[in-house]
Amino acid sequence: MKTKFKDLLDSKTSHGFSIASEILRMGEKAERIAEQAKDAQKENGEHAKMFACNIQDWMGQIVEIAQSSLDRQIDPS
Repeated sequence: MKTKFKDLLDSKTSHGFSIASEILRMGEKAERIAEQAKDAQKENGEHAKMFACNIQDWMGQIVEIAQSSLDRQIDPS
């Protein structure tokens, strides 16, 4: 995620701070799960690799949604 918690603190977002911080937390969690799935692809059999690849893709999509939401929350222009 390109947005960090400090970015939320520095932004002019006051009414949506709690929502923005939860979105950031969700995106960070998705990044960690995607990284674990990526690591699992290296270790396991072919079916596990396909499953882990799917998880990595899904988590990447969640990260993109979370980042897009934060971008709009921090800079609504």
